[in-house]
Amino acid sequence: MPRLSVIVPAYNAAGTIASALRSTARALPRDAEIVVLDDGSTDGTAEAARKTGDARIRVLSRPNRGVAATLTDLLDATDSEVVARMDADDLVLPGRFRRQLRALDDGADAVFTTVVTWGSGLPGVPRPTGIDAEDFGLHLLLTNPVAHSTLVARRSAVVDAGGYRRLPTEDYDLWLRMAERGARIRRLALPGLAYRVHPGQVTASEKWRRSSWENAEIAESYSTLAERLLGAPATRITSLSIDESLSAKEKLAEVDRFSALFRRALDGHRPSAQRALRRKLAERRAWLAARVKDATVATR
Repeated sequence: MPRLSVIVPAYNAAGTIASALRSTARALPRDAEIVVLDDGSTDGTAEAARKTGDARIRVLSRPNRGVAATLTDLLDATDSEVVARMDADDLVLPGRFRRQLRALDDGADAVFTTVVTWGSGLPGVPRPTGIDAEDFGLHLLLTNPVAHSTLVARRSAVVDAGGYRRLPTEDYDLWLRMAERGARIRRLALPGLAYRVHPGQVTASEKWRRSSWENAEIAESYSTLAERLLGAPATRITSLSIDESLSAKEKLAEVDRFSALFRRALDGHRPSAQRALRRKLAERRAWLAARVKDATVATR
């Protein structure tokens, strides 16, 4: 049994998977494997993956079932102590796994890195900033601060939280449940991945984002974490923005209530972490205010 399994769900990625796997293999530590599950591709993805010719890479195939089911099947197909995520169209940067495994050895349960974005003319190298385990849950109450494909985690932390569920944002839902159970989750101030951005990806879709904001199971995971960290249940700011049962005034009052609880929860956190979280809270409040204003104008 290897210590680390890098799991790679793949669907119609024949044009990118070879470079993704080669970059992963170059960064792979000893006692590790890469496991690809082709989710019913129609473009020869599995064949492209097998042509890499690396004995550390296993390629599995089955009919299409979607990304969450594919991730669950990949967990079932491996038995390592540690699991890592990688996507079939990104590139692993040198040193990623070594640094993340060291963080696990230092007591973390799940470790992410920052990313360098590329594609579609986007700027590629923002200043990398870390998030300590003590602050990660509060970040989750504002936004998802990590790229799924940078995950390295103890298998037990993922399994104990219930693993992946078949939801629109299966990753964010899992982080919420892991944090609620007390998992120590960090983001290193280290670019560990070249993250490809392109117009056709699912996460660029407004419809996909809205389906997450409307999902009752994610709302429950969020509210449960809010109760643990803030002392009271709460609604995601994104979900508030589309709640047609509330007036504009009620939405703004609810975000004021949330903000008061959130600021109180910052007591005892490092000053730099407090500043970062206050800035992010202000951004989210401004985002909601703009959405409410636009919706009000549209109904006149």
